[in-house]
Amino acid sequence: MKIKTIKPKNKKISKYHTTDFLKLSSSFFALAGGVILASNTNSSGYGFIFLALSSIQMLMSSILMKDKTLIAYSASLFIFVDSFGIYKWLLQ
Repeated sequence: MKIKTIKPKNKKISKYHTTDFLKLSSSFFALAGGVILASNTNSSGYGFIFLALSSIQMLMSSILMKDKTLIAYSASLFIFVDSFGIYKWLLQ
């Protein structure tokens, strides 16, 4: 009788390690920006900077993944919402 050995499963290495990191850090920046913005203090406008960084990271990861829908979403979010918020809250 032959004993079959069970090989341990190798941990799959993600081909998109950079995109995984960008998406994860984008989430943290969005959370930080949202909390700062929602605090409604004198420095709440700086939350838009964190939200813009989040959108930029999401745009970069979607470009690397070649996801056209996500590229359109993150680009429009950054260009219109975050840029308008930075202009309105910090530059005026």
